[in-house]
Amino acid sequence: MPRTMWCDTCKSDETHRPLNDAEKKWARDRTARKYVGDFWLCTKPACRNLRTGGNKRPFPAPVRLPVPE
Repeated sequence: MPRTMWCDTCKSDETHRPLNDAEKKWARDRTARKYVGDFWLCTKPACRNLRTGGNKRPFPAPVRLPVPE
């Protein structure tokens, strides 16, 4: 269920989607947060910035999910 949200990295409204299970594990390990179910991923291939549903800029520096191998 993708939705359009503001992307602070792209500086525009972009399509975001919830994380899948592998991405949630990566996000937990990277951010040390236990709950990452409210994280959204910018689907623009050059961006892949993470945000939460309620906060467009939840981290001091952008956290970008790596491109899957």
